Amino acid sequence: MAEGHVDVKRYQIISLLYIVFICFSVINIKLSVLDSNIFTIKSFQSLIVEEVKKVEISNNIIQDNIDLLSRSEKANSYLKIRTRLAKSYVVISGVINYVDSEFAAKKTTLLKQFNGRNLIEEILKSDRGVKQLSVDLFDLSDFIKKAPFKLQTSLDSLIPIQKQVTTIKGKVDEWDYYMFMHKPSAISYMQLQRIKLLVAKAQLLYQEAALAEIGYQPTYFSKFNPKLYVLKSTVKEYKPEEIIQPDQKVIKKTDEVFDDLFRNVINSLHTENIFTGLTTSFISDFKFDFDKDFTFEVIPKTKITQVGKDFKITFSKNGEYLLKFYDLRKQEKKLLFDKKIMVNPLPDPLVRVKGDNLNTYNISVKDLLAAERLEANLEINNLKYFPGRINSYKVVKIHNGKEEESVSNYGELFQSTTQKILGSLKKNDLVIFDNINMSLVDGSTRTSPPIIYKIID
Repeated sequence: MAEGHVDVKRYQIISLLYIVFICFSVINIKLSVLDSNIFTIKSFQSLIVEEVKKVEISNNIIQDNIDLLSRSEKANSYLKIRTRLAKSYVVISGVINYVDSEFAAKKTTLLKQFNGRNLIEEILKSDRGVKQLSVDLFDLSDFIKKAPFKLQTSLDSLIPIQKQVTTIKGKVDEWDYYMFMHKPSAISYMQLQRIKLLVAKAQLLYQEAALAEIGYQPTYFSKFNPKLYVLKSTVKEYKPEEIIQPDQKVIKKTDEVFDDLFRNVINSLHTENIFTGLTTSFISDFKFDFDKDFTFEVIPKTKITQVGKDFKITFSKNGEYLLKFYDLRKQEKKLLFDKKIMVNPLPDPLVRVKGDNLNTYNISVKDLLAAERLEANLEINNLKYFPGRINSYKVVKIHNGKEEESVSNYGELFQSTTQKILGSLKKNDLVIFDNINMSLVDGSTRTSPPIIYKIID
């Protein structure tokens, strides 16, 4: 019995050692994963440095143009969000610095603690840790949502900023637990750096959006090459005197552009979603007298008409145009500002058979004959008419899988030959409206995909 008892104990010890061996094997796998997080953290830190450089540059431009920016409601809203994001950046930086200082106080480092959980969890549970961070981030989210103008960013979903988070396996965790608690230091610290990077990136996006309201674009510039590389544009040559020098103001804050005339032009101007051939109200409800208080020109020249306090413009060609606005109030022609606009080609129209019950593949002969015509439309700028015409199309009757008859129709209305084919359709026949040809006001000719119906009775 004694020997049997010893054997049981021995096997229990062997089994325990085997379990410990398996656990260490698993831990080793996790260590390799956690170790790679150190490189992720270093990557985030490097990206943060670069984002902050861009933030500082755009901040300088904002300060030089702050009076001008304050005249735009949209820019003003963006800058308020920018300021709120800057506060969050300070908060997340403070939490990271607090973790670093606590590690130093314990005479340890992140590299030594990267697989440890207890110390970083103790640090983050304090009032200077996750509590402070969560309050700030949720307040930030609410602030942005209430702003009159905001950008479509993924800040909320990428951090994420929500009270409870559902894991991939469907488990619901509280935000602080999901992000930081019961996790190795390498993961928790990486999350802090990731949030810091996202906040810095969001701040830069809002600053660039504000500057875009007064014509600034993100650029690449080298002091060794006097060229300005404008993103999503072409390379433009600049003379040395045109390049902003260190400590040089971009504008003079005493310029007369910051008056009622300038603000009225900015608030009345509409230069987005402009298409070739369509007449657009690009200045509306303008309160000053044209050719007396102000004037403007378009380069290249294009058709402009005035209707009351509105100015309508029609562009005959696609491409980039330059608007120049002038102040005439002092009996001299003084440039207020200029603005580049992009005129886009008209998109392809959508063509359908006009009438009810015609939006499905199956149709009755009765509904088809009642339709009387094809119609085309462009779903842009709430357009209530079709800027063009349907020239022609081919009507094909398919019976028992073979083309039995076809006819060409000219114009949108069903001609007698088309009506004859439609009236002869039988159940299970197919009718195809093919080779639909259209002319648009921008001078282009378009074709539409065929429309196919199966006859159900």
